[in-house]
Amino acid sequence: MRRLVSVRGIDARLHLQSCLSAGMRTLCALCLLFTCVLTATVGAKERYPFAVTSARSGTGQTLIARNRGPAPVSVRLMLANAENVSSGQTLPVYAVVRPYSEMLLLQVRRSDPRRSQRFATESTYQLGSFLAVPDARAVYRLPYENGRGFVISQAADGPLTTHHGEDSRYAVDFRMPENTPIVAARAGVVIATESAHRRGGKDRALLSLANHVRILHVDDTIATYAHLAFAGVRVRLGERVTSGTLIGYSGATGYTSGPHLHFVVQKLARREAGFAPISVPLRFSAGRPPQVFEPSYQQLAVP
Repeated sequence: MRRLVSVRGIDARLHLQSCLSAGMRTLCALCLLFTCVLTATVGAKERYPFAVTSARSGTGQTLIARNRGPAPVSVRLMLANAENVSSGQTLPVYAVVRPYSEMLLLQVRRSDPRRSQRFATESTYQLGSFLAVPDARAVYRLPYENGRGFVISQAADGPLTTHHGEDSRYAVDFRMPENTPIVAARAGVVIATESAHRRGGKDRALLSLANHVRILHVDDTIATYAHLAFAGVRVRLGERVTSGTLIGYSGATGYTSGPHLHFVVQKLARREAGFAPISVPLRFSAGRPPQVFEPSYQQLAVP
């Protein structure tokens, strides 16, 4: 989601809504002693605690990213409309700010110390790391309870009705009744939740209104469990889960033709104007003794 925000006074706060498949952009006018704070909104009630601040430093400004949340954050920073500005760093700046850390992004100086300085920053950031390298050995359990079996209604090897983009090419849809318990398919940390949406249907206006849980794995890939029921999330931001932990209940919220679970694992890729989520191939393990398999269209998958 992109927004253009004008800044008034010395301090300004910009609130942005987190988007599953697009970067977030702000435009902030900066001057001496000016501080710009950006906060990503995750879900209806939880705000992801990420900020970029600017503070006076000698004859210029220092821009620092502060990540107080459990997810790595990828940032792209540019300067625009600069007057009396110099910097020894290559622009744009691309960086990954690790969870619960701070990072110096950019130092700018006044070319002429006797004159005032003006510039704007164009910042794009998104949860996740564009440096992530997916673990090729990763195997996922099926994201529902043992003893239940559901048909895969959409997978990479079958006809694709909605999974056309690179963000969902390897996503898997499991057809299941509403309020089916959903469990974590792999251990990780909860980095986003949404459970406030009630509506669902084949209306593209509902594309961004699917309730969901997002879980960060040890290799910095992120799993999304989508179309969950209204008030159907059972985990919170920052919570650590293990494979098999109950995380919520299935539903039919957002853009959907009926009740199902949309499951996808993604990594971030660097793009000229920011970042884009890219889905990665999946392997599941099920059965006794356990067997590893790739999901297949119309397959009945039983843990």
